[in-house]
Amino acid sequence: MTPLTLTMQAFGPFAGSETIDFTALGKSPLFLINGPTGAGKSSILDAICFALYGQTTGNDRDAGQMRCDQAADTLLTEVSLDFRLRDGSYRVRRVPQQERPKASGEGTTMQSAEAQLWRLTPEGELEECLVARKVTDANSQLHALIGLDANQFRQVMVLPQGKFRELLLAESKDREKIFSQLFQTQIFQRIEERLRTQANQIERAVNDHRQHISGILAGGELESEASLAQEVAALTPQVGQARERFDAAQRQRRSAEKQRDEGHALQRQFEARDALAADKARHLEQQAQIATLQEQLAQSEHAQALRPYSNALAQAQQLLAAARAEQRQADATLTAQRASAEQAQHVFEEVRQRQTALPALRERHRQLGEFIQKSHQLSELEARCQTAQAAWQRADSALQRDEVQLESIRQQGEAIGVKLEQLHAEFQQLASAPSELSRFQSLLTQRQELDSFNQHRRELDTQRQRAIEILSHCGTEAERAKRHATEQEVRWHRGQAALLALTLEENAPCPVCGSLEHPAPETNEADIVSQAQVEAARSTQEQARHALQTAERQEQQLAQQISYNAEQAQRLIQQLGEWATQPLSELQNACESAHRQVQRRNCVAPEINQQNSARDALRRDWGTLDKQLKVQRPEVEKAKEEALRLESQRDQLSQALPEEARHPEVMSQTLTKLESQMAEFEKAWEDAQQALSASQTQQTRAEEQLRAAEQRVERDLHALEQAQMDWQTALQQSPFDDEAAFQAAQLNDVQRHDVAQQVEAYQRRLAELEGALQSYRTQLAEKTPPDLAALTTLTDAAQTEEDSQLEAWRALDGRLNTLQGIRQKLTAAHAAQAELEAQYRVWGTLSEVANGRTGNRISLQRFVLGVLLDDVLIQASERLIRMSRGRYQLVRREDPSKGNKASGLELDVADTYTGKSRSVATLSGGESFMAALALALGLSDVVQAYAGGIQLDTLFIDEGFGSLDQDALDQAIAMLSELQMGGRMIGIISHVSELKEQMPVRIDVRASRHGSSVEVKGALL
Repeated sequence: MTPLTLTMQAFGPFAGSETIDFTALGKSPLFLINGPTGAGKSSILDAICFALYGQTTGNDRDAGQMRCDQAADTLLTEVSLDFRLRDGSYRVRRVPQQERPKASGEGTTMQSAEAQLWRLTPEGELEECLVARKVTDANSQLHALIGLDANQFRQVMVLPQGKFRELLLAESKDREKIFSQLFQTQIFQRIEERLRTQANQIERAVNDHRQHISGILAGGELESEASLAQEVAALTPQVGQARERFDAAQRQRRSAEKQRDEGHALQRQFEARDALAADKARHLEQQAQIATLQEQLAQSEHAQALRPYSNALAQAQQLLAAARAEQRQADATLTAQRASAEQAQHVFEEVRQRQTALPALRERHRQLGEFIQKSHQLSELEARCQTAQAAWQRADSALQRDEVQLESIRQQGEAIGVKLEQLHAEFQQLASAPSELSRFQSLLTQRQELDSFNQHRRELDTQRQRAIEILSHCGTEAERAKRHATEQEVRWHRGQAALLALTLEENAPCPVCGSLEHPAPETNEADIVSQAQVEAARSTQEQARHALQTAERQEQQLAQQISYNAEQAQRLIQQLGEWATQPLSELQNACESAHRQVQRRNCVAPEINQQNSARDALRRDWGTLDKQLKVQRPEVEKAKEEALRLESQRDQLSQALPEEARHPEVMSQTLTKLESQMAEFEKAWEDAQQALSASQTQQTRAEEQLRAAEQRVERDLHALEQAQMDWQTALQQSPFDDEAAFQAAQLNDVQRHDVAQQVEAYQRRLAELEGALQSYRTQLAEKTPPDLAALTTLTDAAQTEEDSQLEAWRALDGRLNTLQGIRQKLTAAHAAQAELEAQYRVWGTLSEVANGRTGNRISLQRFVLGVLLDDVLIQASERLIRMSRGRYQLVRREDPSKGNKASGLELDVADTYTGKSRSVATLSGGESFMAALALALGLSDVVQAYAGGIQLDTLFIDEGFGSLDQDALDQAIAMLSELQMGGRMIGIISHVSELKEQMPVRIDVRASRHGSSVEVKGALL
């Protein structure tokens, strides 16, 4: 961050408005802020820190206490700072909370704090508003841009008076916060958190698996894994015996079913044979109808042979009809063309007679051309005469107009003088309008914000009441779900004994105690609860508990929001004062009135400039017109003489021409008519010739078309006669008596295909029936119908026995499968638990090491920062050795801190005189200043060298040089000069006179009874 321009108004000791242009000090300057004690040197640093963070450098005074007592009551305390950050420029403006006079009436009101932030163009103009007014928004935006908070800014970029030892003596955790911001090492902190979270998740998973193993045993009603093994060993042979009994019953059932199925198949064969015989009898009933269809199909074949002769006859008739129609059309066309040719011949004769008048028209055209030429000469002279007279009139009118304008300019000048006096008086009255508008706009914004808070408060109250109702309902539901889950678990445990009692058999050992007698087995007095129902009840209980927690958090959040809302509303009420209770419309009216005054003030200044410009222009116009009038008078006389001369020449030419030639427009119209008439005669002659030739050609073409049509009629008539003879011959040779019989026998392709298919389908079906019937007769020759009732009875008895044996085997096998599934789940659970424990040994160790829970208690981020600190100390020690004449070096403490205190970033100073290292707190005042200065410069070097780090291109040092001897002072100034040559701005506040002599570029702060002021010395002009 590099400051460009700082403006302070009524701030600290500065009663008025003071502006410091840091760019005038040069590029990356090393400058001195000089002045007597109390003049306000440190206030410059306070103003920079206040503009960026809303706090002073020492943070000993509240920002609201920085108002200058000598400032005028109407002048607001505010600070504005333009600064450059990386490739962009910004402007921040802050106004602290303060009292100011009321807009109307007597007394004061509270001005609330506000802040604005803009992005600037390369030319320094406002480009984009990032923050409009809210202080918290400006704080967060600036913190994000600079990358440092106020405390870190004071420790690494501003060494305030009495505070320069803070970074030097900071604890390890405080130095860690600063360095992590400067070097952007938060990724290592996120790695620590990720490792810690992963280790905690694995540890919780191990505990959950242990509980899961106990749940698996409880789900199988087993006390331990040993009892599981015993029960599996006892059930295995019983399951095998039950399976053998079931297999025997299953074979018996399959044999009975086979006999039954064979009987059914034989019965279906007898039934199928009888059905086929009946189908054949019904099929033979269609034989007469099929014979008729066969006869119809034969007649159609004979008709198909005659069809080409019939088609040829029909085609010949169609061609003859078409040829006769074409003949009639050609005859009509020839008649029309003959009439058209006669008409064209008649028109040609008429046009040829009109051509005899064309020579007389051409002679008249020549005479008119000569008259028009002379008439044009007269018109040209008339135009010149009129132009000369018009020039004379214009010159005379211009002379009179300029004389009138000269008098008007004198009167306008007097009126502008009076107007300027009025505008100057009005501008003085509106001088305070902008500040009043700014104050009213701020009040209006605060009042609107207060109304918004009140509206939001009512909404929050409604939401909180609804949240309390939801919380009460969720509490009731959670308690009910808990009771239901407990009841389900108790009923499940009671129901397990009843389920076990259902499997007991007389003279069979009990699976629990092994006894052969069961005197009092448990009975199922109520519905048995399953494990799934118990888990569902537990899930419902957990959901209800989560819902209750969510409702509690929602209610707490709403309560906090209501509290925050009340605090903000009370703050706004205090800031608004009396305007907090006044109607909003009155404040809006006051704001609009102030806005109109500002608008009027903004209009008055341009009007004053406009009136001054107008008066100057009138003065210039006066001199110009006066010179112009002296030139115009002789020119008017000259124009008058030229007009009279041309008028005389025009009259002479007009008398020499005949009367009809004096009007060129009429003569031109007559000439145009003659030319049009001549063109019309010539075009009519050409069109008549073309029309006569075209009509004769079309008549010849029509005669040829008629002859061709007559030839086609004769040819098609002969073809028709031949087709009729061929048709009669073919009909006589066919089996048909006449043409009607031929037409009746015809079938189209679809009909013929349908008839053929019917005949073929009948014959194919008859053959199929006879073949199938013969097959069944052969198969059933020596067989009798079966007894299906007896076979079905035997099959049902075998099925009943199989079901009984299957139920017994399933009961034993189901229990064995359950136990084997439990054993597999336990094996998988033990393997998963072992894997989790192995993961925890890795992740837990990494987490402990990364979070500094082992050894020297140095976390991963602090280890990385320790390496970076070593680089900083190398640069710092190089400067400290020079300033301390080779005695001191800064080193990082290697020994861990006592107790659980975090370590790794503590500083010691190595004393070459004693050969020992000791705490930096043991240094004297001057030594501490040298060490702090060296550390700040070393930190600036290293941060600038690391890519992605925060730019520390500015350093301000407030006092401390007075504690140095001359040699150390020279060394310090030399180092600062080297740093400044590297491209950084360095500002020093000091009373040391040697610094004033060595640093020509400085900012002098002068104190007076009316407030301090600043002046830049040695600046670039």
